Amino acid sequence: MTFTNKNKFFKYTVTLDTSNDIFRANLTDNSEIYGSGNTIEDAVKNLENLV
Repeated sequence: MTFTNKNKFFKYTVTLDTSNDIFRANLTDNSEIYGSGNTIEDAVKNLENLV
């Protein structure tokens, strides 16, 4: 599952890592910056804290 959100002040993509059962939110323009979490909301929140 992958989707892109443009409603925040940055663009990000969320993917589900099924091998680890964790969501990962990456910046669209720099995939090396990401936040992860047990839910999509947690992953996006952790990414927001980095940006």
